Amino acid sequence: MEHASYFGEIAILLAVAVGVALVLRFLRFPSIIGFLLAGMVIGPAGFGVIPAEHVGRFAEIGLVLLLFTVGLELSPAPLLRSGRRLLLAVGLQFLFVGGCAVLLLTVNGGEDLRARIILGMAAALSSTAIVLKSVSDRGETGTVVGNLATGVLLLQDVAVIVVMLALPLVAGRGEDGLLAVFLAEGARLLVLAAVVSAAHFLLPRLLGLVTRRGGRELTTLFAVLMAAAGAWLASLAGWSPGLGACIAGLLLAKADQRHQLVAEVTPFRDVFNAVFFVSLGMLVDFSVVSAHPMLLLTAILATTLVKSVLTGAAVRLAGWPWRVAVAAGISLATVSEFAYVLASEAAGYGILGTSILKLLIAYTVGCMMVGTLLLPVAAPVAEWITRLGRRSGKPDGNSHENHPLHHVVIVAYGITGANLAKVLKATRVPFRIVEMNPTLARKAIADGHEVVVGDATRMAILAHAGIDEARALVVAINEPRAAEYVVAQASAAYPRLFILVRVRFVSNLDRLYHCGAKLVIPEEFETSIEIAAHVLKEFRIPANVIEAQVTSLRAGGYGLLRGKPADRAMAAELLRLFEQTVTETFYLTEDSPVCGRTIAESGLRDQTGATIIALVHGGKAVPAPPPEHVLEKGDVLVLVGAHAQLDMARLFLQGQTWDAPNA
Repeated sequence: MEHASYFGEIAILLAVAVGVALVLRFLRFPSIIGFLLAGMVIGPAGFGVIPAEHVGRFAEIGLVLLLFTVGLELSPAPLLRSGRRLLLAVGLQFLFVGGCAVLLLTVNGGEDLRARIILGMAAALSSTAIVLKSVSDRGETGTVVGNLATGVLLLQDVAVIVVMLALPLVAGRGEDGLLAVFLAEGARLLVLAAVVSAAHFLLPRLLGLVTRRGGRELTTLFAVLMAAAGAWLASLAGWSPGLGACIAGLLLAKADQRHQLVAEVTPFRDVFNAVFFVSLGMLVDFSVVSAHPMLLLTAILATTLVKSVLTGAAVRLAGWPWRVAVAAGISLATVSEFAYVLASEAAGYGILGTSILKLLIAYTVGCMMVGTLLLPVAAPVAEWITRLGRRSGKPDGNSHENHPLHHVVIVAYGITGANLAKVLKATRVPFRIVEMNPTLARKAIADGHEVVVGDATRMAILAHAGIDEARALVVAINEPRAAEYVVAQASAAYPRLFILVRVRFVSNLDRLYHCGAKLVIPEEFETSIEIAAHVLKEFRIPANVIEAQVTSLRAGGYGLLRGKPADRAMAAELLRLFEQTVTETFYLTEDSPVCGRTIAESGLRDQTGATIIALVHGGKAVPAPPPEHVLEKGDVLVLVGAHAQLDMARLFLQGQTWDAPNA
């Protein structure tokens, strides 16, 4: 009966998670808030549906699975792209936010220095699960803010893993003194290093075998096995099971099949999130909340506000523009699930008291709720704040420098900007690049281009690039809102300027045209048009007709490709083109059976229905060649006929087997 009760509790937990998520999706609220609230309702402090002795078990399971996926997604790519700037931003963020928290706790007193540092670090951490899900849901994964937030989160997670490994030394636990603790922990770290080294060598090969031979089923099973094995081994060593699962994910993240493993685990990630956040909500003790309501409310609101400001300041000091800094600061205002992990580990070593841990859990849940609500408004608030600076922004004394007349201003030196710069340089069209990423700016300078380093959403930066004398502006940034501001400002100031924008998705197309763009090219539809053009070429549609069809597809904002009613006349014309007579050229090789024969003797028209209307012989054009003209190697024949006739003519001239029209 005990097992039946346990399964019933799992069913209740998942049923409540599904029900709350559905309601909040209908209300367009983040589901994570619902999971936390649901946990409070069904937990021991609420209706007591889940007994207190089982809450910790659910939280541990959810945390193990969640941190395994976090470790799996710890890719070094975002870190390498931002380099030292990202390290500086994270270091300053820890210093500002953590230092502020330590200072406040010192003023209030009551905890020793170790506890204050742990609590300060917990306040500085931002939730990887919440922020990355929000960034993904809003389609901002490839934007500057999305990449920056991802990099900060990954470095924070790495930092907290290091701190958790060092907790036993910080605690100084042991009857034989600090030296004994140091030696014991050193031995455990050596064992961990040996296990990690062996796993680093064996796991990628084992994963490759599983993915090749086992298919999707065994790949998913292998992933869950690794999460459980990492948690178990960490428990044996006296560390947090969640930490072990995270390290297991980190080891698998280096495998070549990492992306396949992530793809298999991703459908379960939301389940892991639900289990953990519902369990975290169940850990909230209402007696603590009722005993310190104003303290908690003040701490939650102050943390959200102050952390946003200090994180934004850290990002700005590290070299990003204010627009990015403000958006990143608001996005990273949440408190991390690692705050609970770090605090619970510290409580296990006696660094934090039980009462402080309970207070921290309530504080963490509150910060998660408030921070989650702020995430969708991060970009609009950043725009509103930085808009004030744009209105007052004027070109400074350097804006009078010489610019090439009628040049092109390229905003962003990504793949699109770099390729355009190569073409313009090869064709001797003058241009200037605006790039705010110092790494990409240095690359552009190394490539020999003129570069203005700065945020193109500010007119002063565009003025440095000579926007007043430019003939065209090409905007190739991945942030739709930033692109809209660049276009709106440039279009308002210079109505005759040709503004071309490259966007990733067609959903941004109408707004950019409304802002003043002359041409917007969505990547997803241009690929479709390119494919359509190649297919039409295969069917020998004349080049000018293909160009007309491509123009019609682009007309009306890609209306046909966006599901709008198609023009019947256009469709009928395209069908007629497939049915009517077209032309094709054919080069005669020495093994062609018609070489040495006259046109009349070749039997081409009688056998295939295609007609030779002209040819090139010895480099000279021969229009309307007579029937007695002898065909020779190297002649280029101009054939006319229907599609089927030209197909048969090609086979006939190559001497291949074919079916005559009336065979």
